[in-house]
Amino acid sequence: MVRTLLGEPPPAAERQDAATGLHGSSVPLPYAPAVAKAEVRSGRVNGRRAEETRPCSLRVGAVPNAAGSAYLEQGGTKIIASVYGPRQASDREARSHGLLSVELQFASFSSRGMRREDAEKRAALYNSLLKGTLESIVLVERYAKTVFDVSLLVLEDDGAVLTGGLTAASLALADAEVEMRDLVAGSTVHLANSHGEGQSKIMLDCDRAEEMALADGSAVLHLGLCPVRDKLCLLHSAGPLPPQPFEQMVLLAKETAVAVGAEMRRCLERRVERRIAKRARLSGDASIGFDGYSGEPIADDGYGSMLMDDGYG
Repeated sequence: MVRTLLGEPPPAAERQDAATGLHGSSVPLPYAPAVAKAEVRSGRVNGRRAEETRPCSLRVGAVPNAAGSAYLEQGGTKIIASVYGPRQASDREARSHGLLSVELQFASFSSRGMRREDAEKRAALYNSLLKGTLESIVLVERYAKTVFDVSLLVLEDDGAVLTGGLTAASLALADAEVEMRDLVAGSTVHLANSHGEGQSKIMLDCDRAEEMALADGSAVLHLGLCPVRDKLCLLHSAGPLPPQPFEQMVLLAKETAVAVGAEMRRCLERRVERRIAKRARLSGDASIGFDGYSGEPIADDGYGSMLMDDGYG
């Protein structure tokens, strides 16, 4: 029987031959050994503390022909986000405000053993959550009758795909100079059910092996934070969450999202510095100003205005 990740739609009916891939080829064995539930409850087999996140690497400008793009690597999870547009909306789509078209896809090699039907159901759920979250931070009223296409490709699924995709999409929109209220930093926290063998354990940023090994009755919390405005734009959970652990999970996820948001800011600042250096090399006299938002020097190409004051504070 194939286990599904917590908070995702149930899988399609199992195939008679579970060892057969989509095209009749044999499915390779997982590259990591299965994690016993007892090990997850007593301690993390990867050596991390319960409140410790995995290393995270961010980069913008990953796709040259896109209006904006970003690459996120969090542990073994690897995601590329690309933004195209704005393009003119069709007659059916035309409205007084802009639209976001969000599409997340799992590469066929992103997770060994995951069936296409399961990947499609996960993508449908994540697309709905990502679209609603991103529409709440993009100033769509300033892009009437236009559409932005946000594409996310999961190259490797090693856990926390939803919040990792949210972070990458936000960076890509900023790289495309789309006007937003703020960036969005994501974080995922799990509550591992102990089944009466002790207190349930809160674990930050589980990898896929830990997610698959969670006992029945466990819970997951996905959080998206606007770090400058200090407001939540995503709070999604699945599974039973008692009040006390829920509060602790929110605080831990928020603290982590603040740290991720600071790294996102540094990533964008490095991008601006590279643009300034490139202009200086090409022209010998780069026009430099100062961003009132951060006090950092920026080129006069409008890049520093991607985060604009919309009157909401």
